[in-house]
Amino acid sequence: MSQQVPAQTDLACSQCGRMFAQSDLVQVAGNLVCGDCKPAFLSRVMADGAAAVSSLGWHYGGFWIRLGARLIDSFVMIVPIVFLAAVLIPNLIRARSDAPSPAVAYFGLTFFLLLFTAAISYEVVMLRYRGATVGKMACGLKVVRPDGRGLGWGVSFGRFFMWNIVTSGIPYLNLILMLISGIMAGVDQEKRALHDRVCDTRVIYKRGAE
Repeated sequence: MSQQVPAQTDLACSQCGRMFAQSDLVQVAGNLVCGDCKPAFLSRVMADGAAAVSSLGWHYGGFWIRLGARLIDSFVMIVPIVFLAAVLIPNLIRARSDAPSPAVAYFGLTFFLLLFTAAISYEVVMLRYRGATVGKMACGLKVVRPDGRGLGWGVSFGRFFMWNIVTSGIPYLNLILMLISGIMAGVDQEKRALHDRVCDTRVIYKRGAE
């Protein structure tokens, strides 16, 4: 009995629009390009440099604008931190004077867990439903998949985990990883930082996605 060979899906060249087998296309700066269009497209990408715009009309958010968005998000997160501190610290001081260590450890752990829950809820929920945190929205940015789709729960959590836990959350190692991530965002054609590469996401200017 002869085995059926699965049909190969034809894909369109992002430049000329002609259909080709996937093996006949190459990916350049996030775009599928045929052999005929490749030289001209490569020249255009090289000329555009850091300000390269994809065939979908996307303009990628660079290092400084994303840093500004992170700073805004930091200020947004100060509100729940101050609130939790105002509620828990008086109780912590009172518990420390009355009965020592177990109560102090309990309140300290409670404060940390509530703070972590607030941070993860803020970023993951905002990315899942709005495609951006408050900081990114203020800077006109949006996080999308390579094909323009929004983020699912898994990718939203993955971005949070990669940046807040892996890249910036490990003492000493975070200095190296944040530096590497910043350099990657600065030199990559699509401005992808470390967590963008791992989660396969792009940060773009929202006006270019509409």
